[in-house]
Amino acid sequence: MMRKFDTRLIGFITTFENITNARVKDAFIEKDQLVFIVDEGDAGKAIGKRGAKIKMISRLLKKKIKIIEFNSDVKEFVKNIIDPLRADDIEVNENKVNVKSRDLRIKSLLIGRNRENLKNLNNTVKKYFNVEVVVV
Repeated sequence: MMRKFDTRLIGFITTFENITNARVKDAFIEKDQLVFIVDEGDAGKAIGKRGAKIKMISRLLKKKIKIIEFNSDVKEFVKNIIDPLRADDIEVNENKVNVKSRDLRIKSLLIGRNRENLKNLNNTVKKYFNVEVVVV
């Protein structure tokens, strides 16, 4: 399934790729931030030394930036999306990914108000994998 990008988003992707030399696999606007999914191994390139590149792009585009490194392993991909939060365990069972955390603060951040964060997490994961993410 090919997604259509509007000219504004294409401009963001082009600027991002030119500054970072990282390949963008996908990009979208979520809440008030611009999310870039970059190829495996490109996250470090995109962030730059001490976050210099990401800070520069954020100022240039006047948007908060989140970089997610793609991974063909759904478990690692989910881990990359929820970063900097740390789950106690992530299990993959058939078509479900269980994100386990004993810390209530982390659980509440993963789920979000009105389950908004969990919906966004699921939308992102479903673009690449036929699974549902559940926080337990």
